[in-house]
Amino acid sequence: MKRPTTASLKKVTAENLARLGAEHLAQILVSAAETRPELKRRLRMELAAEQGADHLVAEIDRRLATLGASKSRVSWRQRPTFVRDLDVLRILIAERLAALDGAAALDRMWAFMALGRPVGSRVKDKDGELAAVFLRAAGDIGELLNGASDAWLAEALVEAMVKAPFVWADWLPTLLAATSRDFAASALRLLAERPGAVAGWIRLIRQLADAAGDVDAYRATVPAEALRTRAGAADVAGRLLAAGRLAEAGAVLEGAKTAKGRAPAGLGAADDPDFQWESLWIDYLEQSGDAEAAQAARWASFERSLSVERAKAFTRRLGDFEDVVAEDKAFAYAAEHDDAARGLQFLIDWPALGQAARMIDARIDDIHAPPEQTELWAAKLRPRYPPAARLLLRKAAAAAFRRRDLKTCDRLTQEADAIGE
Repeated sequence: MKRPTTASLKKVTAENLARLGAEHLAQILVSAAETRPELKRRLRMELAAEQGADHLVAEIDRRLATLGASKSRVSWRQRPTFVRDLDVLRILIAERLAALDGAAALDRMWAFMALGRPVGSRVKDKDGELAAVFLRAAGDIGELLNGASDAWLAEALVEAMVKAPFVWADWLPTLLAATSRDFAASALRLLAERPGAVAGWIRLIRQLADAAGDVDAYRATVPAEALRTRAGAADVAGRLLAAGRLAEAGAVLEGAKTAKGRAPAGLGAADDPDFQWESLWIDYLEQSGDAEAAQAARWASFERSLSVERAKAFTRRLGDFEDVVAEDKAFAYAAEHDDAARGLQFLIDWPALGQAARMIDARIDDIHAPPEQTELWAAKLRPRYPPAARLLLRKAAAAAFRRRDLKTCDRLTQEADAIGE
């Protein structure tokens, strides 16, 4: 057996620290706790837990009350320690107390979540570390609620959401991920029956409806005018299709088929409401058995969006040789597109680098793109088509020179010069 090295024995690990002995470790902790209030507080709570749930509850309640009453700002120097201390409190409730008394732990977790807004107003959370603590706490509550069927537990969630709907809209999906459909359905029913509804409840109802698998409850939150837009129709129709309600999904999609206000041509497919609507319309046609219409819709969507995904979905459904003809047709369409930069992006993303190189040679004056995009294109073309890569970089360098961006011009020129013949 290999003997441990001196260096490994000096690493701060649980195994190495255990060699110091309990008494020596206790002396070190007491000494460190004198200068670190958060450590002293943790040790006191751990000692209280050894005495039983009631003793730990008293310590936790005291800390929760202090945090709730404090109004002072937390400086950027104090923030890391404050956030860690808050997370330790979460762990003590969700793990230490929960192991001793689950009901008491759940009560304290609701109180912990109620600190979200007041604590958030005291801390500048630029990196989202504080928000992450409360998101983990929402997951902890979900675990504590998992398998629960008591109606009052759903009522407790609804009560918390009503008091702070906007922050709970961020936390609720994490909580619901650990609970059952029945629990989500109970909470949805209670919230729907609750008087005094405000706009902030809509996201909560939608999240509960999705968790409960209640498409109708989700649909009820979408105004009729929104359903006539492609984004709104896609939002609802996707859920109807997933639930197997094909005819209803088709009717919703059909209602927005002629909607105006299409997305800008350069918008990415993932953020393009027309693309999302088209995806669902194609799914609807396919599931309805109209494969020919689905193919026609795929090609029309490709021509509008220049989506590689759409073009490949079209060609995959063709027979031998037909797919090659369709690919060549797609490449030609992209190479001749009015927006040359988008056409070139399609060819490089496919990838069809030979066609991209020929397009660059034929239409270099039409291709306008930011320097960073040009460099990405050039990097992909350089191994097999160095002249095309060099031409792109020189064009971008000239554009940078005209903007008086001399630093970028020099960088692009050097990159172009570094490409051999």
